[in-house]
Amino acid sequence: MSRPLLSIIVIVYDMPRQALNTLISLSPGYQQGVLADDYEVIVVENRSQRNMDVEAIAALPGNFRYFLRDEPGVSPAAAINFAFAQAQGLFIGLMIDGARMVTPGVVQYALMARRITSEAMAVVPGYHLGEHEQQFHLSRGYSQEHEQRLLEGIDWQRNGYRLFEISCLSGANPNGIFHPFMECNCLFLDSEVFRDIGQADERFDLPGGGALNLYLYRKAAMHPRTRSFMLAGEGSFHQLHGGVTTSEVAQRETILNRQREQLTELLGESFRSPTVEPILLGKIPGSALRYLKHSVERGMHRVQRCAERNEDMYADERSKERSRELALDMT
Repeated sequence: MSRPLLSIIVIVYDMPRQALNTLISLSPGYQQGVLADDYEVIVVENRSQRNMDVEAIAALPGNFRYFLRDEPGVSPAAAINFAFAQAQGLFIGLMIDGARMVTPGVVQYALMARRITSEAMAVVPGYHLGEHEQQFHLSRGYSQEHEQRLLEGIDWQRNGYRLFEISCLSGANPNGIFHPFMECNCLFLDSEVFRDIGQADERFDLPGGGALNLYLYRKAAMHPRTRSFMLAGEGSFHQLHGGVTTSEVAQRETILNRQREQLTELLGESFRSPTVEPILLGKIPGSALRYLKHSVERGMHRVQRCAERNEDMYADERSKERSRELALDMT
């Protein structure tokens, strides 16, 4: 096998069924318009009482490399950096939460963005399986068993775009693709940019990494050598697994407050979503049109609000453009 252009990093902890679904959704038998040699998937599992079935991973088509680690902490940051050290690709995909299945065009369009420009940062919108966000799963009577029945009912391995039929928007980005994103749980960027932003900061030592995902997305989006590509018709879909912030847990607000405090401390300022203007890439399947409609409606409200306040909708994008122009003038 020649060196792949893309290395996708998937971090797993205590979610064997959900993680296997994720890996199936990343396999060349499911992904459309790509060959097995186009990319590799690096799976790093932090040991738990329920580890993945190694034989099931080995049976998947494609280039999967699996590593089982003994992690003394409770954060995935060290596992991300370990995986990055193994990566062969010039382009890196980050999936910090291994419980996120993706639609069949993700790899194809991420690679397409990279071929357009080496500065590509490809962003996949996030969703939760089920009618409501999963942090309300107990109140709404949503369970892993119910989720399995939903997945079986759409035969997702044959048509992954049907995942849009049994999902809702993630609470991190409830307004859709024409609003600034807080985070991205399936993000692609140049390997040198990932090095430049310091990789995964291991000071994010809270369970699940705390707000590491928000930090990485903001750092990547604000980097002067990234151009945002929104894969508008694709999605990453979170499966219920008892996650720190994606399930109905006791003292959830206390946990979120501690995460926000650490994020502010390590970022050096209060967090805000980066206002970068994405290039829309890919097709919009019929099953996703309701989300596009919602995005347009919310986007029009944002246009009106910004006009009333005399605000630039994409101020950070303009700042990056000025930085690029200045850099060109200095060469």
